[in-house]
Amino acid sequence: MHIYKISLEIKLDNKKTLHDIIGDYQNIESRIIENDGELDSSLEELLKLNNAELKDKLDGYEKFTRYLMNQVEFLKDMESHYSKRRKILEKSVKRNRDSMLNALKITGDKSIKTKEFNFNIIKTERWTVNDDALNEDIKNSLISEGLAEELFKPSISKIKDKSKEEGTVPEWIDVEDSEYIKVS
Repeated sequence: MHIYKISLEIKLDNKKTLHDIIGDYQNIESRIIENDGELDSSLEELLKLNNAELKDKLDGYEKFTRYLMNQVEFLKDMESHYSKRRKILEKSVKRNRDSMLNALKITGDKSIKTKEFNFNIIKTERWTVNDDALNEDIKNSLISEGLAEELFKPSISKIKDKSKEEGTVPEWIDVEDSEYIKVS
């Protein structure tokens, strides 16, 4: 077995998990109940030890959480970097293709065969919807024929602001409370 792996296993064996520390608090609580609520010196020492372990564990969790957050930021930066790079390469590909198309157009050739490739000018159609030319009847007809979707997207933030102003929450809104930890 590799020396690093052995030392890592020993280090891990000597560390309590957060779950273990919580379990210790529950054991201390049980012992306090057994002592009729009296906190003797041995229980005080156990409590101090457990508090110290909890503080150390929370510090470790926060350090690891911050490491993960930094990794997330690094990955976002890399995604941005690679996205920009991909867009540059895509533009380069388009420029090259446009240059080849223009060369065929200028020469009047619709098709050229080389040793490696065949080049052909192909015509395609690109359809877009002119929203200004659509009236409600056309929209409803397209929706009823299954050729369009009616998109309904409520603005939660605007609904929340209006509801707070009015002091009531609509019955069709579900409010779920949650908690989070703030670390400073």
